[in-house]
Amino acid sequence: MNALALFILSVSLLCDAKLPRHRQTQPNDLSANQNQTLRIQTEKKNERTTRIVNEYRTRHRRESFDSRSYESSLIWAHSERLDENGDVLLRWVNSDSSITFRLEARTRGYVGLGFNSGRNMRGADLIVAWVDDRHGNAQLLDCHGLTFEDRAVTDEVQNYELISGYQNDTHTTLEFRRQLDTCDKQDFIIGEDTTQILWALGSEGSDGELPRHMHSGIRPLRLLQPLSKPDTVPLKHWDVRIANLTIPHVMATLFWCKVFKAPDLLKKHHIVGYQPLIDSRPIRNKIPVVEKDSLSPVHHMVLYECAGDHDKRMWTEWAEGEGFFGPSRPGELATCVTPIAAWAMGSKGEFLPENVGIPLGERGGVSYYMLEVHYDNQALHEVLDNSGIRIHYTPQLRAHDAALLGAGIGVSALHVIPPKQRAYRTVGICSPECTNNTMPEEGINIVSVLLHAHGTARKITLKHIRGNEELPKISEENVYDARYQQSRIVPGGRKFYRRDTLITECTYDSTMRNKPILGGYSATQEMCLSFILYYPRTQLAGCYSMTPVVEFFETFGVKEFYGLSMMQVEKIFLSSGNVESLPQEIESELTAVQGDDQGVGLMRLVIKEPPEFRNKTFMAHLNEMPWSESLLTEQIEKTLYHGWHMTFCKKRDDSWGAPIQIQNYPNYTKLSNNDASENSCHYKSMRLPSVTTTAGSASTNSWSAILVLSILIVAR
Repeated sequence: MNALALFILSVSLLCDAKLPRHRQTQPNDLSANQNQTLRIQTEKKNERTTRIVNEYRTRHRRESFDSRSYESSLIWAHSERLDENGDVLLRWVNSDSSITFRLEARTRGYVGLGFNSGRNMRGADLIVAWVDDRHGNAQLLDCHGLTFEDRAVTDEVQNYELISGYQNDTHTTLEFRRQLDTCDKQDFIIGEDTTQILWALGSEGSDGELPRHMHSGIRPLRLLQPLSKPDTVPLKHWDVRIANLTIPHVMATLFWCKVFKAPDLLKKHHIVGYQPLIDSRPIRNKIPVVEKDSLSPVHHMVLYECAGDHDKRMWTEWAEGEGFFGPSRPGELATCVTPIAAWAMGSKGEFLPENVGIPLGERGGVSYYMLEVHYDNQALHEVLDNSGIRIHYTPQLRAHDAALLGAGIGVSALHVIPPKQRAYRTVGICSPECTNNTMPEEGINIVSVLLHAHGTARKITLKHIRGNEELPKISEENVYDARYQQSRIVPGGRKFYRRDTLITECTYDSTMRNKPILGGYSATQEMCLSFILYYPRTQLAGCYSMTPVVEFFETFGVKEFYGLSMMQVEKIFLSSGNVESLPQEIESELTAVQGDDQGVGLMRLVIKEPPEFRNKTFMAHLNEMPWSESLLTEQIEKTLYHGWHMTFCKKRDDSWGAPIQIQNYPNYTKLSNNDASENSCHYKSMRLPSVTTTAGSASTNSWSAILVLSILIVAR
């Protein structure tokens, strides 16, 4: 998409209190008649503006603020730029039941702000606000987008409370508040999920006419999130970044791995946060250039600890080198399995809660680290990249040594999402056998979770099973947006004991895809992962599952391939798609696509049995399946979800924490849904009095005279 959205606001008389700007003219510039005409026109506009403001006050029965000199006394917990240039700044702070906003926009015209779960205005909760040029009075209207039409109207009940508003020569600033849940179906409920923030700026001096110049956009944000702030003590930082890597224009997907030696520290330190360092420059005429609107191909980055007894000479050489193409990296780098920082596009980085830190350096038990960067270069540009991660650390140790645990579905081509599905679910299991073998008797404390998938994911849930009972979800995102990936604090933390089970469930919307989606690292493929921050630190690094190979192919009706037994195929998948040990004639046929080492090449195996699929590649067979048949897709989802799962339990030194096992989906009693949203509305939303029509004012007897707000969303 080249543009997120285009708002076109059309505001009738009641929504307009902006006076027109006129060019300053000298008396002899105009004739007497022209002067008289201009004076009459100006008086009429002034009279109309006064009438509009008076009608607004009558309707709303609340004060309009003259606040040019107002300075907010609130302490804003959060602040985000809604656009790249910083022309629209949103600040906010919330309590348990309400939220207060401050919107600062580079305009002297209208300001529009909206909240929605989708990236459009249909059904959105909208406000339109302005500051009257003549009197300096701020005005705000509560509106909503129609469900089946790109048009918005005023709400029957006005639930936004205007606190203040003023403008200077360049900016309009407004402060307003509302309840998180207004109990009004025309308003958006602000909760824990990602919210699409819609914004639009009207042109200067608009007076009830269609603005000719608009700025608009959409920004995903989570409005209810704990305040993450760095320590008050000074922090040190360590930059781990790729150096002058040229991404060729012929590679749509590239994985690059680079080893780094830990800083030389005399004692143990704690990592307390990290931030991305994005530096990607397109190469034009063989010269790297800085382009303002150029998008970086960096899709995500993970920094891993490298465990084990190291040949320091060899590892130091790798640390001083340029790095490795992912599939061809040395086998010794398999010991780099424990993530300590995971960044994905849309994230600003993380600062850990104040009671935990991740040990850094040799004194903390780790000498070497590996940065893994995934480049998504679908535009096929040649790019020079120097991106990486800035690690913030401190010598002042925190109360607990923390660690990150990876869980979910093992990244593999066996993770298949059929096309044309509105809500298709897949699931990854962290087995009780794994947690029993690797966790202390007193269990661990889960602090936060980063949920990760790609562009077709719409919902991700981390479930917690103890025995045969489901406990409340550890973390959940019901409106997942791959363009905005931030860790989610677990309120109050969560105690997780030995033999407890973790289940990562992902729901995908593949209605825009014509062919099945395979699991993999490319942005056109899919993932389903949870990165879990916990303490105390254990030896556990990863806990995943995938569908066993035989059961997977049988689900799609395939019993045998030419040249390879199912056991051989399974071994290849378990070795991350490595086909080097195969006979030459088969290896040449199955060589994976560039940048891929997750078994995609095996999708080109030729089917031998059953006869009706014979001599087709498995991928061709998948593409030809009747995916529009709901009974078929429902049965496939049920079989792969509730059927057999192969579980993996990896320790920090790349050894197995528990044997690979094939087990059925756990049998447990689901948590009952006690969501009584209707009963949670214990406060009132006051219905405002209707407009009284006076004699001779026929123009005000319809709601259209109150507000006509049309917004057209154009998505690239």
